[in-house]
Amino acid sequence: MSQIELKLARVLVYSGALFFFMDCAGRVKPWKFQDTPALDVRILNAQQWSKKVSRDMKDLDRIMKRELRFYLDRDLRIYESIEPGYEEMKASLTIIDSVINNIVQLYANLKKSPEDSLGSVPDDSKSSYREIIESSSKDIQTAKKAYRNGIKDLKKGFGKDRKKLVFIQDEYIHYKKTLHDIKYKREELKPDLERFNKKLNKALFEDDGSSYARNIRKISKQIEFHEGKLDVYEKFLSNLDGIILKEAGAHVILRPSKDKPLKFMLRHEKGLSDYLDTLESIRKDLDSI
Repeated sequence: MSQIELKLARVLVYSGALFFFMDCAGRVKPWKFQDTPALDVRILNAQQWSKKVSRDMKDLDRIMKRELRFYLDRDLRIYESIEPGYEEMKASLTIIDSVINNIVQLYANLKKSPEDSLGSVPDDSKSSYREIIESSSKDIQTAKKAYRNGIKDLKKGFGKDRKKLVFIQDEYIHYKKTLHDIKYKREELKPDLERFNKKLNKALFEDDGSSYARNIRKISKQIEFHEGKLDVYEKFLSNLDGIILKEAGAHVILRPSKDKPLKFMLRHEKGLSDYLDTLESIRKDLDSI
């Protein structure tokens, strides 16, 4: 058994999750990387994921300390629903951090030997660097799976008391794709806007007081107003992280199930609808010339 596997087993035995992880271990795929730059990306992604989850866990710890104490005294049924999932999440993060650190250390040793490659075999092993890292990465994937399973158990347990556990970033992660999508739709109008601006410049230069010149100036002001509205919504999406954290007060929150949606959700929904309507208004203005 490797040093990584030994450390993994010790953590799992301590957490009481050994049999679950053994059951899940064969169902995950290892990292695939062709070369060291690809491995760098894999490691960076794992570190960023761990950093984000560690941040979430700090907020969750505050919630769980309060809620576990409450349910231990008031409702043992719910306590027994949420406590194992919480312990599973903590154990999973401990495992992931430990395995990442071991991979980073192993990778650093590889870099110290210019003559070695991912296919080389370290002095104290029978497996290559690639094989060791791929095997270790399965431990990370297994622990991630257990972490997500723990979240499901927590949400299900709190649901029994009509409470909703909300991981804020999970609620709005798809909003970031919205910004890309709407900018693409706006970009589609660019050729028409460029043609309109040429007509506007000509009308302003040759202004003869005609109804055509007055109309094109009027449409120009309408388009300017509409583009201002588009800019406001795009700015909202660009600054979403700060807006949401200010409103929610934490990265993880516990709310009554029947509470109204958070304001940023309503603002996003209405803002997106207005944005698309505004794009259509601009298109109609451009088609009217």
